[in-house]
Amino acid sequence: MKRADDVFFFTLVDFLLQAFFFGLLVYVLNATHQAHAEVEKKAAEKSIEDLKRVTGVSNLTELLDILTKLAPVDRLMGWADFFARNGGLDKVNSSLDAVNKAGGPEKLAEGMERLRKFEEGSGKPPCLYDAVGDKKVARNLATVVGDDSSITFQGTNEKLEEVLQLLGTNYKAVEKLSLADFKRTFGILPQKRPDCRYTLLLIEETRFVDARDAADVAFYTQKRPRNAQPRPRP
Repeated sequence: MKRADDVFFFTLVDFLLQAFFFGLLVYVLNATHQAHAEVEKKAAEKSIEDLKRVTGVSNLTELLDILTKLAPVDRLMGWADFFARNGGLDKVNSSLDAVNKAGGPEKLAEGMERLRKFEEGSGKPPCLYDAVGDKKVARNLATVVGDDSSITFQGTNEKLEEVLQLLGTNYKAVEKLSLADFKRTFGILPQKRPDCRYTLLLIEETRFVDARDAADVAFYTQKRPRNAQPRPRP
């Protein structure tokens, strides 16, 4: 074999080897890509199956129909931020359970308002009381009847007249007041007598708490429904 033929032969062999390795490299890369794609496909299929199971849908078409009706992405991101700021989904669910057990947001708000009113008056001694041993047992300033829309005094007395004079009014003007007028008339009494708090006997002729809420603005109240027998004083 001539030298020129040898050079041609080795050049051809080198070219074939390079082509072989290049082809092998392409095959390996393609196989790797296919394997990776297969893994991603299986993961996506598993995610879809999990989502279908959680949402209770039977096929992908139904699932896509539900997803297209969801809130916009920015709103979903807002919910995600809300959950993050409030301790996560579990804590939010616990808070909702507590609110529901309290009767819902409105009932909870009413309870918190009554607690606020109680705390504002707590610690103040009764303005009128009977001494029983070392205790001060509150004595009622007056008896009132509360219904769905009004509060009516059941008579006057010397102490009530003193309170009405302090407020710049008289018994005839307050004998029967709407709930709003009762709160407006007597709401300044705690400012006039900040050292103590008067007590009313409230006879309730209503299933609602509006009358007691109006009375609690300015007074401690002993409450009982109509026709209930008063408890004997110890």
